[in-house]
Amino acid sequence: ELVTAFDAMSAELALGRARLAQAERVAAWREVARRLAHEIKNPLTPIAMSVETLRDAKEAGRADFGEIFDESTRAIGEEVRRLKKIVDEFGRFARLPPPERAPAAPEELVQAVLALFPEPPAGVTLRREVEPGLPRVHADRDQVLQVLLNLVRNALEALGTRGGAVTVSAQGLAEGLVAITVADTGPGVAAEDLAKLFEPYFTTKEGGTGLGLAIARRIAEEHGGALEYTGSGRGAAFTLTLPVAEEAAKAG
Repeated sequence: ELVTAFDAMSAELALGRARLAQAERVAAWREVARRLAHEIKNPLTPIAMSVETLRDAKEAGRADFGEIFDESTRAIGEEVRRLKKIVDEFGRFARLPPPERAPAAPEELVQAVLALFPEPPAGVTLRREVEPGLPRVHADRDQVLQVLLNLVRNALEALGTRGGAVTVSAQGLAEGLVAITVADTGPGVAAEDLAKLFEPYFTTKEGGTGLGLAIARRIAEEHGGALEYTGSGRGAAFTLTLPVAEEAAKAG
């Protein structure tokens, strides 16, 4: 009877966890949908205003209609491009394929992302710091490079014209994980923004979609790893942790 009761309790707990996970997913997607609707609504306002301006100018027979036409259509074009960017990013977020994982060397991942920036902006130094002898990680190389590329781009944008340094480093952790960190010497992240960094559609960048870090964290979690903000003091730092490949774990 005790075993039967224990099995029943275990089944109820598993069902409860499954329902909770489902409720959390529904709530998360509702929030994403709400934010997406808000982001799409923003460009629609200037588009509608530009169309109305064009109609009024045409009906009034304005002598400067050509100038108004150029200005209004330019504004409409910019907002349409912004809408397309939002929709494209959302599509990537919603249709992110499951990772196709294979053993990958951390030093090669670091070198590959830095190779994408053969000529950094003026006044910016790109640094590589990789702990020797790191085990290979179990990762989808393309998806991990997508995460690192996003982090390096963000770091370069944070430096702007002031210059500074961006460091991509890799080191082993005791828990069978490898950490890859992208750090910069920029202004860092405001304290009030820390809790919202990885929320979909949160951004402090002009023209940003706010999905880059959300996609990056999702990739990390689907790899059995994590993506966290690890900056302290001056500058920003983001650390991607990935599990060691099974063969390396057994060897260790």
